[in-house]
Amino acid sequence: MKAESVALDEKAIRLVVEKHYEDVLAYCRRHAPASSAEDLTQETFLRFVRRAEAYDERGKPLALLLTIARNACIDAARSASRAPSFVELGEGHEPSQSDSYAVELESALFALPPDEREALELRFDQGLGVAEAASVMGISRFAMNRLLKRALAHARSALASESKGRSK
Repeated sequence: MKAESVALDEKAIRLVVEKHYEDVLAYCRRHAPASSAEDLTQETFLRFVRRAEAYDERGKPLALLLTIARNACIDAARSASRAPSFVELGEGHEPSQSDSYAVELESALFALPPDEREALELRFDQGLGVAEAASVMGISRFAMNRLLKRALAHARSALASESKGRSK
């Protein structure tokens, strides 16, 4: 059974924007320079509104919005003549030193390759299913499963080595 295109009315679009604005902004802040994150978030919703008449109600709207946001971040990086990258968190965004596990986790995640970090972010931070996260990244479900498995193994290994280093 194929999902049909459902044109969203103004009220439905407003609800989607209100519900997912902060998630899209957080994604853009992690994948683009802080100075352009809000502009890219606006661009994401503008692209969504322009295509609202052809919206397919399959899965979560957040998956579609993050796909659009990912493409907007890539487009911005290309126009700036550099590859898309994760932005380092500034001092104001670092976990508290009193929470050593959060610091270790942040460090372990930062050490992951960008594709593994993005896969974990989409799956566990944004709460997307494997198929939806795969769609956002433009890969198959099976490739996403392999990527998640590899990312979790690398994260576990990094956490274990940090724990050993701390206990010495």
